[in-house]
Amino acid sequence: MNERVIPWQPTTIAGPKQALLVTPETAQMMLQKAKRPLMVIGPLINDSSVQVLATQIAKKWNIPIVSTGNAFKSLNEAGVSSKPYGVVEIVNLLKDPEWKGVNDEGHHDLVIFIGVIYYIGSQGLSTLKHFAPHLKTLTICKFFHSNADASFPNMKDEEWVKYLEKLAE
Repeated sequence: MNERVIPWQPTTIAGPKQALLVTPETAQMMLQKAKRPLMVIGPLINDSSVQVLATQIAKKWNIPIVSTGNAFKSLNEAGVSSKPYGVVEIVNLLKDPEWKGVNDEGHHDLVIFIGVIYYIGSQGLSTLKHFAPHLKTLTICKFFHSNADASFPNMKDEEWVKYLEKLAE
């Protein structure tokens, strides 16, 4: 009779593995724990202040960057080193625990997504959730991703930029 009642949350999916809402401080703890993180940057943040913040985060934490869609061109023009992959391609590689990673240093243990088109990112995160148990996923987008292990909540642009600035400090 002492069952715990969990309120219905429309931003999460049913099942035992739901995304954890994170703050910049929690995301920092995840980054500190990670041995080989990877950042996947999508085209939704091209040529914006958010792209600068994302690259500052990658630089601060020494994270290699994978660019998807036309993000490679934008990052290249900004002088940021990244490796171009399609979203489906990088997700398929990340599923393989034997893959040596983008720098041939070993498989990645944490993947951070930002700026990937929502419906493609959601499907990729779902694939990783079910077929890559060796991997943790974190989304630092302004929209909550229920298929990630951890995700920023839904927020307005101003609040999102503040979250990213804290992560880049």
